[in-house]
Amino acid sequence: MAIEVHVEGRVAAGRLPDFVEGVKRYSEYAAAHGYAQPKILLGLSGDMNTVRLVYSYPELGAYEEHEARAATDGEYGQVAMGMALVEGTIRYSIYRML
Repeated sequence: MAIEVHVEGRVAAGRLPDFVEGVKRYSEYAAAHGYAQPKILLGLSGDMNTVRLVYSYPELGAYEEHEARAATDGEYGQVAMGMALVEGTIRYSIYRML
């Protein structure tokens, strides 16, 4: 059963250009190392500077594998931190596709 993982956060005020550059580096790193590629959405309503990364996986186990690999990949963490998301604003939601 396919799932989507939505990661939502807020970019620090004045750092949207940093987010764009950071998410580009993140996407390149993820592609080069076999991680899932997210769709990147920038909110046009609601809280200012809200972004959402949407990941698709064929099954829940593939998401769990992604998370386990990412947790032990220090470079992945460093690259992900370059997206300038405000600490405490990041939320994860997991959806099953019907």
